[in-house]
Amino acid sequence: MNESSYQEALNYLYSLTQSGIKLGLKNTARLLQHFGDPQLKIRTIHIAGTNGKGSTAAITESILRASGYKVGLYTSPHLLDFRERIQTNRRMIEKQQTFDLITRIKSAVEKIKIPITFFEFGTVLAFLYFNEQNTDINIIEVGLGGRLDATNLCQAEISIITSISRDHTQYLGEDLKQIAFEKACIIKESGTVFAHIPNEELFDVVNNLAEKRSADLYRLGVDFRVAPEAGNEGKNIFSFKWGSLVLNNLTLALTGSYQRDNAGLALSACLKLKEHGLDIEEKHLRMGLETVSWEGRLEKVFSHPTVVLDCAHNEESVRNMTLELRKNFKFSRCFIVLGLMQDKKIDEIIKILGQFGDHFFLVPVNPPRGEAPDKLAEKLKIYNKPSRVFETVSDALQAVKQIASQNDLICITGSIYLVAKAKECFNDENIFSNSGNTLLSDE
Repeated sequence: MNESSYQEALNYLYSLTQSGIKLGLKNTARLLQHFGDPQLKIRTIHIAGTNGKGSTAAITESILRASGYKVGLYTSPHLLDFRERIQTNRRMIEKQQTFDLITRIKSAVEKIKIPITFFEFGTVLAFLYFNEQNTDINIIEVGLGGRLDATNLCQAEISIITSISRDHTQYLGEDLKQIAFEKACIIKESGTVFAHIPNEELFDVVNNLAEKRSADLYRLGVDFRVAPEAGNEGKNIFSFKWGSLVLNNLTLALTGSYQRDNAGLALSACLKLKEHGLDIEEKHLRMGLETVSWEGRLEKVFSHPTVVLDCAHNEESVRNMTLELRKNFKFSRCFIVLGLMQDKKIDEIIKILGQFGDHFFLVPVNPPRGEAPDKLAEKLKIYNKPSRVFETVSDALQAVKQIASQNDLICITGSIYLVAKAKECFNDENIFSNSGNTLLSDE
């Protein structure tokens, strides 16, 4: 395989995005059956939720890897490289393996003559790869919803539901109870589920389904708890309690109070796996928390001025982001580089950001699905915040650099496509790399 062959295979995979998003299990099930159902051969943790899925998956993976296990991790979407979605022990699948599997799956798709979407194809690829790698355990993140998501063909002994709020309403609807049901449908018969659902009505939906499937349900804030602890400035230190077990002075490498909730879910899942026979000690729990990394979530990439990347793209995640920025960063002014998709609750997001940011730099993302920057500018006029429209992310970053001082905060947010493009700019251009700016490549 040469680079051009790899790119040709990748182009075929991306061509499947033209099919759009089609929820359902039938076609993926047929394709997986063709390959001997690899998704059923390895023990699995399955994670659904509106926000926090990726972070929870990363924390869980980090703990299990620290315990000495070979861990498969399947997440979406990616930032810069498709291969980010499919990792073993946090190493991306190699190009050669990606090429080989795309070729095999493409041949099978043509043989059994079924339509397949980009996400369905990628999910089959991940399951096949993990099976070939003989992983000890896989952590699988739901793409959309849960019930009809391609990943729901796995047979997970543990399910995690991180949060429930409105997102992807064109597929899941506006009814929060229905959304809760869709996500709860990842719960397997006689399985175990850990959930962060403060709302009683929504919890009842999940609880009812767990009871019907004879699954054990544990609720954050009731059956197990996390609580912040005073510690060194800038560190996320907390305690965890489940029954008689109390762990104090836990240090989480991820920033944000909501990440402690995600860590609580991950810790509980790993402790349940310990009950199921896995060798997981307290030192492994602590090491996993201390060493976990997850890009694009309150990710500080530069200092002087402080530059933070966050893939917040719905009302709940944007609200959490602004709260954490106020709490964890000291700054004089906040400049927001913003791009949003059309299918988001744009008015609600703008309301939150309009009350937080001082100046906005607006860019197009993923046309034609992205919202036009000039329309965002119109909505920001209500909040009397100055805004400028740019044709490219690079132009916006160059402009904000010209006016930001060392004590300012630059927040790049609104869409994963924007965060990815910003990362590309940082890699390709010296936008913030000068004598007054420090790249934090190790953070």
